[in-house]
Amino acid sequence: MATKLQIWKQALVHLEKATIVTLTDDVEARYVFDSAWAGAIEEAFNSGDWNFAKASAALSANGALTPAVGWAYAFDYPATWLRTVTVSNNPNFTTFHDYVDQGGNLHANTPTLYLRFISDVNTADDKIATWPTMFWRYVALKLAFDTCGKLTSGDTLEEKLSKRMERALMQAKNVDARNENNKIIEPGTWLRARRGGGGIGGSRDNGGTLVGGQITFGEGDV
Repeated sequence: MATKLQIWKQALVHLEKATIVTLTDDVEARYVFDSAWAGAIEEAFNSGDWNFAKASAALSANGALTPAVGWAYAFDYPATWLRTVTVSNNPNFTTFHDYVDQGGNLHANTPTLYLRFISDVNTADDKIATWPTMFWRYVALKLAFDTCGKLTSGDTLEEKLSKRMERALMQAKNVDARNENNKIIEPGTWLRARRGGGGIGGSRDNGGTLVGGQITFGEGDV
């Protein structure tokens, strides 16, 4: 289980700087990390569809809101919402496209929406212990990269950190993906052409409307 202090120490290792003993040490790195921390965490949580950070909610239309033109109902986002993953009109998150995100609210022609999203609940310092190992190690690199210009004078180190950070993010996403349920992977364009079908999804397309995930090409795509 990680701690904020452990993450900061790891970031200092990446920056090739002296370590700290507490989060209140009177050194430049502590003050720089203090300023950069919140932004680095928000970006890290927004960088992937992290399973540990996902939440789901049933949204009821807010009658006090004026729906956007062409829509009958408007919805507030949950207070803990950071980024949308899936929107549906069904609790099973079946495919749904009849909605729009506009003016900081969701708008639809159905009085209830189901939202799967990245929540900010686990961004709090007292929740760091719940972060998966590969995720907090990525956060340490992100913090180091974001503060490299302030704490060091070497462009070479910043370039190194950028490459390390990209690798750490990919590794964290790969490990996180292993915790997901099995998914049907659609065939690539070449196989669909051989089978005589050019459409994408078809009757097997029964997932919610994916908003924030990564795209993986099917077999045969280039």
